[in-house]
Amino acid sequence: MNSVLAGTRNAINNWLRQFKTFINFEDNTYKIQESLMGVFKWGEFKPLPKLNYVLVFKNVFAKCETCSIDEFENNPHAYFQVSLVHNSNRRIIVHETKNKEEAFKIAEQLGNNLHLRIKDSSSRRQSVWLG
Repeated sequence: MNSVLAGTRNAINNWLRQFKTFINFEDNTYKIQESLMGVFKWGEFKPLPKLNYVLVFKNVFAKCETCSIDEFENNPHAYFQVSLVHNSNRRIIVHETKNKEEAFKIAEQLGNNLHLRIKDSSSRRQSVWLG
């Protein structure tokens, strides 16, 4: 078992700014690292708060108020976000990807290592608890 999981924030990364989230399972800490041009990096490990569950959420960063649910479900610009939920509705975003299988693999790693349930909210139709 790896003691550290590193997630990337692909939806907001660009050539100038990149974001990574590190979760250390051995000492229950996390770090949100920001970097400029991949050279200058900052962020420090902090204790994880009391966590409620792992959330997989589908997010479209270009809002479309008039889009139907089917257009949302099949939007090629959507990202799956994997987050740790704490304090009922606060989130630590760990990973963002366009690949659904990758998102659920990361969610499963987090759930297993942190002993948390996984909530699948990747569809606008209905949220489902997994496991």
